[in-house]
Amino acid sequence: PPAAPGPCQRFHGRCGQNVALAAEGLGAARVSGYCHGLVFSRSHLRPGELFEVRIEALDERWAGSLRVGLTALPPPCPPALPPSL
Repeated sequence: PPAAPGPCQRFHGRCGQNVALAAEGLGAARVSGYCHGLVFSRSHLRPGELFEVRIEALDERWAGSLRVGLTALPPPCPPALPPSL
């Protein structure tokens, strides 16, 4: 069975250079450019925990797809994140 809902996931402050975090980490938006739009959750998902990705607005300037991935590793510590994964 799915785990009981926990507190809302927030985004980690470590994010791509073309991302702006809002609402104390509850929201993220691309501000410019095509690459460098990576975001990470602040805390890990528990086994069986459900999560939701909500798209609140579309921007006609961008064409492509949204990719969602999961990892057990923390955001990279070196200063440079890859442009995309």
